[in-house]
Amino acid sequence: MFSDIRKEIKQLKEICREKEVIDIVLLGYDKKGKTSKIGLVIIFKDNNSHTKNILLKVKDIFNRKQVKADIKFLLAGDLFKDTLYLRLIQNGFSIKNNKIINKTLNIETLILLTYDLKTLNHSKKTLFGYALKGRKGQRGFLNLLNGSAVGRNNVLIPINKLDELKEFLKTWQVEYFIQEFLRINEE
Repeated sequence: MFSDIRKEIKQLKEICREKEVIDIVLLGYDKKGKTSKIGLVIIFKDNNSHTKNILLKVKDIFNRKQVKADIKFLLAGDLFKDTLYLRLIQNGFSIKNNKIINKTLNIETLILLTYDLKTLNHSKKTLFGYALKGRKGQRGFLNLLNGSAVGRNNVLIPINKLDELKEFLKTWQVEYFIQEFLRINEE
């Protein structure tokens, strides 16, 4: 998953063994050409003198790699008070457990996308509907995305399929509005 920062992740795992550290969560990794940017959140048991040293160690790991690291920290007691907590659940990768957090919790991030067909004439609206949802037993683009129609001009898709759907809507010149949701998958 993060093959080009494997060595850095190994070093972060070592830091996770420190008694003050609950976990280090990778929030984002974006590599474009020669510049890379990474988002990290360090979750500490409490704030003490050793906390600052750990933050410096983590910064040093990425300074040597020439990666821009956006490092934040949270205290365990403040975890549920900070909106960053939701981002950790939605998009976080636990360094300590080597797993995506939402998979561990059996939670899935979904996108509710509402589109507007006002720019299309009647026949193009019909063709758009066939392309998106399918026709006469044939599968539409929405099936390829593991999505579903949920009412008039609304679709629900997994977050990792959003870019594909945006590209599809762009080719049809259709405007849209996006909302994110968390769904608990109960077994």
